[in-house]
Amino acid sequence: MRALLLALAILLTPVAANAQTPPDTAAQHAAMERLTPLVGRWEGIAAVQVPHVITVYQTEDVTTALEGAVMLVRGAGFGTAEHTGDPVFDALAVISYDDQRRMYEFRAYAMGRATTATGEFLGDGQFRWSINPGGPVRIRYTITFTNDTWNEVGEMSSDGGTTWRQTIELNLHRAP
Repeated sequence: MRALLLALAILLTPVAANAQTPPDTAAQHAAMERLTPLVGRWEGIAAVQVPHVITVYQTEDVTTALEGAVMLVRGAGFGTAEHTGDPVFDALAVISYDDQRRMYEFRAYAMGRATTATGEFLGDGQFRWSINPGGPVRIRYTITFTNDTWNEVGEMSSDGGTTWRQTIELNLHRAP
C-alpha cells in the first residue's frame, strides 16, 4: 500500500505543480503532426566523419505513442549493407512538444549516454534539433524530409556556434 501511495504521489506531483497552466494538448498534437511524415521505416547510408569518413548502413524506425503526442525514433547503424551482426550504432529518441516553452523536446539515448535536446522547424521547412544550444560546444542535426526521403546533417561547433564542422550525413529512403 505504501508503494502504491508513493507511486501516485510521484505521478501527481507534476500535475499539481502545473495545475495553474493546463497543457494545450491541441497545440501539442498540431506540433507533432508536422513530424508525422517521418513515421515509418527508413533505410540508407550514413557518412560518419571520425576523423576519416566511414560508411554506416542506417535504419530508422519511427512510431507515435500516446495518441500522437509522443514520437519514438529507433536508429541502428550496421557495418554491412545486409544489416548483419551487431549494430555499430544504436540509439533511441523520444520526441514531444512542450506547448509552454513552444519547442520540441528530445530525450535521446545512445552509446551508454543520455541527453535532452531541443528542436524547432526552420523557416525553410527543415527541422533542427540541437544539443547544448547555448554552450561553447554545440551539436546540431538538420533534417530535410519529404514523404520518401530523409536527409540529416550533423554538425559540431567548439566555439559557441561561430564555425561548424560536419560530423555525419544520413541519406535515407522510405523502406518498402
